[in-house]
Amino acid sequence: MNYQQTLDYIYSFINYERSKMPIADPAAYNLPRIARLLEILGNPQLRYPAIVVAGTKGKGSTSAMSAAMLQANGYKVGLYTQPHLHTYRERIQVNGKLISREALTALVERLKPAIEQVLGEAGTYGPITTYEIGTALMLQHFADVGVDLAVLEIGLGGRLDAVNVVTPLVSVISSISYDHTDVLGDTLTKIAGEKAGIIKPGVPVISAEQHPEAQAVIEQFCAEKQTTLYQVGQDFLVRAIPASQSLSPEQRYYQHQRVELSAPAFDTKFEANLPLLGAHQQQNAALALGAVLLQSQQPGGLAVTKEALVRGLESVSWPSRLEVMRDEPGQSLVLIDGAHNAESAARLRDALGQNYYFEKLYFVVGSSSDKDIEGIFRELNRPPQPAGFILTRSVHPRAAQPEMLLERGFTGSDSAVQLTDKVAEALQLAQQLAGPLDLICITGSLFATAEARALFGLAVESDGRPD
Repeated sequence: MNYQQTLDYIYSFINYERSKMPIADPAAYNLPRIARLLEILGNPQLRYPAIVVAGTKGKGSTSAMSAAMLQANGYKVGLYTQPHLHTYRERIQVNGKLISREALTALVERLKPAIEQVLGEAGTYGPITTYEIGTALMLQHFADVGVDLAVLEIGLGGRLDAVNVVTPLVSVISSISYDHTDVLGDTLTKIAGEKAGIIKPGVPVISAEQHPEAQAVIEQFCAEKQTTLYQVGQDFLVRAIPASQSLSPEQRYYQHQRVELSAPAFDTKFEANLPLLGAHQQQNAALALGAVLLQSQQPGGLAVTKEALVRGLESVSWPSRLEVMRDEPGQSLVLIDGAHNAESAARLRDALGQNYYFEKLYFVVGSSSDKDIEGIFRELNRPPQPAGFILTRSVHPRAAQPEMLLERGFTGSDSAVQLTDKVAEALQLAQQLAGPLDLICITGSLFATAEARALFGLAVESDGRPD
C-alpha cells in the first residue's frame, strides 16, 4: 500500500466532511463503535493524558496555543485537529511535525484488521466512518511515539464526537455560537448541550465567556457531573496592552498583539507577544492558559513554568487565521481568514478594523452551502461598507455556488459584486480592483483559504481532495 492508496482507503468509508451530515444521533455518530475499535487495539488512548477541546469557534486556535505552551515546557505533545488545509497529515502532529507519509501508511496497514473486525460487527455498531478511523489512527500514533500529553480538538459537537471516547485531564469549551444548526440544533441551548457533552464526572471544565443561554447549559452539565467549572473572565484573565506605534501606510498591520494574562488562583501573571491577532485570540489565549494550568494540577498532569508558557504563546502558529499572504510596497495587502459563520465573520471584521491599515476593503468569499450565508454577509457587509465583493467557490463538494452566495447574501445591498467559479480568478479580479493601499481578504471557509495559500506558494504539500 502506497500513500495514495492509504488515503483512498481512509476516504472509502462514510465521510461526513464531504457529504451532508445527519442530525446528531447515535445511529450516525456512535461512541460504542469507536470504543470497540480502540478496545481491539488495546485502548491506546489510555497510555497518555489528554486535553479535549470543544466549541464553535476558537477551538483550533485554543488547541494550537495549548500544545505550543506544553511543547515549550519540553514535553512531547500530540495535536489532533481538523479539517486539514492541504494534506491529511496536518491532522496528526507531534511537536509541530506532521505524521510522515510512511508512518501513516504503516499505521493504516496495522489497523486494517481491527477496522475489518468492526466492519464485520456492523450489525451491532453500525457502519464505521472516515472520521472515526482517523481518530483511531491518531490515538494509536500518539501511543506509538510516546507523547507526554495529547491536545485533541473535537470535530463536530462533542457529545457524540469520536474524540469524546477519551477521558481527559481537562475539558475545554471555547466560544459557542450558531453553526451546523441542521446537525446540532437551532438554538444555543441545543448546540451548547452537544458541546457540553464532553463534560465528565470529576474532570474540571474551563469555558470561554459565553452567551447566557449557553452558559446556563454548561453550568447545568457541570452540576450534574459534579465537577468544577472555571471561567475565562473570572479565573483566567486577559488584558490587551495598547500598541506603542500607530498603523500607517508604512506599517500596515501589527505583527503581534501584546497581552497580559493572569490566573490569580495559580499565582501566575505575565505578558506575552501573541502572534495571532484579534480580540477573539486574546480570549482563546486565556482559555488555553487555563487548560494548561488546570491539567498541571491533575493526577498525571505535566508541570509547567511561567517562562515556558510565554515562549509557547509567542511561538504559536495557526494558518488561515488572519494570515498575511502578501505585504509588498506598491501592492495591495492580501490576507486570509477561515471565518465560516456569522460570529466568526463579526470577529474578523472587528480585527480588520483594529489591526490593519487600509483605504478600501475588498472581500473574496467562498462558503459552504450548509453555512449561515446570510449571517456571514450581514457581518462582512456592515459599515464602513467594503468597496466590493468577489464571490467564488472552492473545489470542495459542499462549496456553495457563487450564485447562491449572491442570492442569499446580498438582498437589498448596494455593494459591488462579481462572481467567478474559481478562487484563482477571484483573487485576480480583486487584485485588479484594489489599489496599493487597499486590503484584500479571502474568507468564508478554510477550503477557500487553503486554495489561496496554495496560490501564494504556501502549500508545501497537497493531497488534493478525494471525492
